[in-house]
Amino acid sequence: MINFNGKCFSGFKSVPEDLLRLLICLPVHTHHLLAFQGKISLLEAHYFSIMAALRRSRVDIPMHYTLTFFQEQMDALYGGNDSQKAVQRISLKFYRNQNPTIEAPISSLCFVMQTDPILLKHKDLELTLYKDHYVFANAYSNLFQSYESLRKLAQVYAYENGFEAALLLNDHKRLVESTHGAVFLISEGKVKTPALAEGTVNCVLRTAFLDQLKKESEWEVIETEIPVFSIQQAEEMFLLSSEYGWVQIRQFRKKQFKYDQSILLQQKLWESLARQL
Repeated sequence: MINFNGKCFSGFKSVPEDLLRLLICLPVHTHHLLAFQGKISLLEAHYFSIMAALRRSRVDIPMHYTLTFFQEQMDALYGGNDSQKAVQRISLKFYRNQNPTIEAPISSLCFVMQTDPILLKHKDLELTLYKDHYVFANAYSNLFQSYESLRKLAQVYAYENGFEAALLLNDHKRLVESTHGAVFLISEGKVKTPALAEGTVNCVLRTAFLDQLKKESEWEVIETEIPVFSIQQAEEMFLLSSEYGWVQIRQFRKKQFKYDQSILLQQKLWESLARQL
């Protein structure tokens, strides 16, 4: 099932041709959310993140795009389906209704919403480093859509070389993110992650996780510059995003990582998200 601008269809084959033509261009913004039992976790934070991204994209945001509107659209997508009992990953993409012109540079919007089940169980993988192209360390890079094509390219590079994911660097050749979300390193009671100033995506789930850690006295949270060589000094490493969930890193180059503390943090995060409905 998909929800295309407020109307639900069984699949893209059922969508009228005049609507499908809107999908020819790249989306203005893509946003991933997690839903527990049919309710979006951190809905308010996601809503403000979406609105901020759309404003920066210079489009005409409909007045009916409210907090309750997006929850209602997801409810319509679910219908009476039993999948509402499961944890779902929601993909929300916004498209222009027409290309910008001199006469009308600001265009109106439409959206496509889809859901897929996501398992919140432990999974691990081995990754590599992608160095063919770089993410610029600026505020525009904090938007998910800015470097989505680069993440896909890096993912293909990883597959071609026998890996499952890849790390991305910024133009200062420091760690910025991965093909599977924000990067976190654990070492000696400290959790390190690239700062937003490094160009990493300003993800709602990343922010929620950092806020949760800061409330726990046993952890010191550090958002900073991370050179590639410092990865080898970490005890544990994991990736986090609403698109892929929590991904544990098994090995990077010759460094093998442990899982002990990460798994406990993962369980606390999912429990916290399930409570924030």
